[in-house]
Amino acid sequence: MSGERYQIFMAPSAHRIYRKFDPHLQRKIKEEAKKLSEEPYRYEELKGPLKGIRSYHFDYKNTEYRIAYRIVEDKSRIEIVLVKTRKSFYQILRRIIR
Repeated sequence: MSGERYQIFMAPSAHRIYRKFDPHLQRKIKEEAKKLSEEPYRYEELKGPLKGIRSYHFDYKNTEYRIAYRIVEDKSRIEIVLVKTRKSFYQILRRIIR
């Protein structure tokens, strides 16, 4: 987009999991979220019942993590819905989105 930053907001579902991560991983998540705020439309939009949710991937200590987020355009905000490893990521995400 025009380099305009979106405000990052973490939904309660994501924050509950985030709090359990070690401080280094929490810092890494914040760094990755800043990248999202600069180009939120760059990353893949999911399909089917998860339409409207986007997925951003990053690595931390040889493990792939995913950030599921939605863009709230009228508020210039990104809502992070889930941060988790790929294992059972989509099953948990479907439960949250219902």
